[in-house]
Amino acid sequence: MLNSKQKLGTAGAFGIALLVAFVAGCNGFFVNPTLSSIAITPSSPSLTVLNQTQQLTATGTYNDGTTKNLTAASGTTWSSSDPAAVSVGTSGLIKALSITATSSVTITVTNTSSNGAVSGTASVCVGSSCTTTQTVTISPSTTSYSLSTSPVGTAIDYTATVSGSTVSATWSSSNTGVISFTNTSTGTAQIVGQGTTTITATTSSGTGTLTVTVGP
Repeated sequence: MLNSKQKLGTAGAFGIALLVAFVAGCNGFFVNPTLSSIAITPSSPSLTVLNQTQQLTATGTYNDGTTKNLTAASGTTWSSSDPAAVSVGTSGLIKALSITATSSVTITVTNTSSNGAVSGTASVCVGSSCTTTQTVTISPSTTSYSLSTSPVGTAIDYTATVSGSTVSATWSSSNTGVISFTNTSTGTAQIVGQGTTTITATTSSGTGTLTVTVGP
């Protein structure tokens, strides 16, 4: 017969064994997601002058629906189909090394950190006749404010996006008596008074505008 102390020790050992088994079993339910695809933005960049550069971004989509910025991640490599015309750095920065005629260069990004290698491509137009202007979207896209709910001094943080990616911009307001930028490089603005103004975001890809009215 086991005494009370022995019974307690046996029960404790059995409990630990069950816990270990439970944890081991649960680990089987948690499987790391695998990379399904990679998209490069912008997908159709243009380099029109010698030594012009542009930053590309690689976004990976996984089989569980999640996404991740893989631009400079471990296991990511970049390559150019014509490195004498367009070079690409390890962080996705492309540069025009030769401008002789309008041509197309394919940039490929590959990531091998998941199961197997997954790649994405972008086609770079190289030459003076390439179209460089792309749609610039300003957010927030609100076109009307009221001083009763957004009084003088209310801050607005504007951002500019091109092809779904946030880009750097220089910001301005056509009527600083309505909305004024406290920082023209970050898009930080504030409401000043009633009236109508046009917000402009100037980027390397083009210009975006948003007309905003502030009422009583």
